[in-house]
Amino acid sequence: MLHTSTLSFPVSFKYLLVFKINLRIFWIFSLILILFLLTFYIFQINSVISGGYLIQNCQKKITELSKENETLAIDSARINSLNNVENRIKELGFEKIEKVNYIKILENQIVTK
Repeated sequence: MLHTSTLSFPVSFKYLLVFKINLRIFWIFSLILILFLLTFYIFQINSVISGGYLIQNCQKKITELSKENETLAIDSARINSLNNVENRIKELGFEKIEKVNYIKILENQIVTK
């Protein structure tokens, strides 16, 4: 006579059902976590890109202001040149001084306390 021995499955059906439920919760939680991280990543990329555009606009503004500063410096030098100052003096009606007369004060005319 042959005797065969069988081994029973070490985990009962009740534990297998709990494991399936826990596995389902794990996959749902994993999916929610992946969606959250994907959304967070999209917002981060959006923030980085908008910061890049802001920096690029500021650099353009700095370049424009530097060019404007150079042109203003050139205009200022041209306006304040000696020829323009002499012409402006003539326009305002100033006269050239020929002779300078100083007031002479004698020592006995000084008021003292």
